[in-house]
Amino acid sequence: MSLIDKWRLLRVVVIGTYNANLVVWCDTIPLKGQSILGGDFEMFSGGKGANCAAAAARAGCQVKFVGPHGSDAFGKMARDRLAQEGIDISDFIELPSSKTGAALFFQERKTATYAALASTSANNQLSPALVRKVEPANRESDLVFTHFAISSSVLEEIYRICDCHKKHLVVHAEPAQSPIHFSKSAYLVVANGFEAPLLVGCDDLDSAIHELHRLGVQNVIIKQKNRSLTFSDGIKVRSQPIPSTPPIQDVGSLECLTAWAAIRTGDLANAVRLGAKAMAVSFSRHGALDSMPYPSEVDFGGPHE
Repeated sequence: MSLIDKWRLLRVVVIGTYNANLVVWCDTIPLKGQSILGGDFEMFSGGKGANCAAAAARAGCQVKFVGPHGSDAFGKMARDRLAQEGIDISDFIELPSSKTGAALFFQERKTATYAALASTSANNQLSPALVRKVEPANRESDLVFTHFAISSSVLEEIYRICDCHKKHLVVHAEPAQSPIHFSKSAYLVVANGFEAPLLVGCDDLDSAIHELHRLGVQNVIIKQKNRSLTFSDGIKVRSQPIPSTPPIQDVGSLECLTAWAAIRTGDLANAVRLGAKAMAVSFSRHGALDSMPYPSEVDFGGPHE
């Protein structure tokens, strides 16, 4: 059975956020109090949860997305966009009194650097009750994905369910929260290099990786800017270069890496290598959710495939 055929059998549950990303392109991100003339305005679907769900769905997995949205136009856009990706949105619920998540981006043309600000929204009302409601789906899944842009009470409920049913939990550990802990089911944690030490209160990356393993995390992948990935299985720390590509934007790239590395069965080094290739494709495209690649767009060549 081919790798892609195996992915088609994987059942993935993603619990997290959706945001409408409102992007203004510019030469330089404005300073505090500064008004400048920018470039084109674009609107994309995004959010850490939705991006990860789309990445897994485009890879071929059976994906269920769990989260809240409002009854506004952004909510309709969200449902239509996720359904278009073949994602099960039966538990992407509407909260009539809330607004759908939205994030404002200043995106530099030449560097792909951005500054972003997310609004208070339905995402802040994602509840432990909704996680309990989808416990049967979690029980039947192969992988459960989540991230830190949700409340600690929701994370605790996800941890409880994954521990109870012995499910592989994949965590996009961003934004950094303190204090932090992980469930016994933490199969993979992915973070940015500048945030990893903040997660565990360490001064350097090596100490942070050691501490993450001490907290029970099985596998760790750290993105070092757009150049390389540092990864560890608790036995050995290694590095994987990210294929060089002219960057257009970086939004969603870490979610792309998270999904592709997690669904890749077998050796962690091969999982990271394939995740790096998929992530490089996402760098070269506009939009967050829209940037996620299909298997036909990723080079699968290399050892042990």
